[in-house]
Amino acid sequence: MPDVHEFSIADALATQVLRHVPAHGRVHEVEIRVGALRGLEPAAMEMCWDAVTHDTPLAGSVLVMDIRPWSLTCPTCGRVWESPVPFADCTCGEVAPRPTATDELDLVSMTVEDEDGDEDEGPVAAATPDGGAEAGERAS
Repeated sequence: MPDVHEFSIADALATQVLRHVPAHGRVHEVEIRVGALRGLEPAAMEMCWDAVTHDTPLAGSVLVMDIRPWSLTCPTCGRVWESPVPFADCTCGEVAPRPTATDELDLVSMTVEDEDGDEDEGPVAAATPDGGAEAGERAS
């Protein structure tokens, strides 16, 4: 079951996307990039996205998530690799590599169909929940 974490992020993201949708546009897809430190569960996030966009102009849109991996560094052999989990043994036998990751949550792009039925995809600018402006918008 989704928790407040995914729900609040989905809600903030939907609010930001709605700020950028043209008056007669229909959003087909929203793409976000998520750092591993955010701890988002993709299935829970999709469920929350569907819930917060129900009965809005975003209803039926697809949320595409680029979940960034953990970077692990082995203190014994120096090996660096990416992993979907923060704790994994190194091939040299080290059982405690150092995990690092980011906490980014960026609204990357959205695909919108205008009133003529033409689709437009592109990056969105200025989509931080606090109203700030960035290229490659911060969703939360």
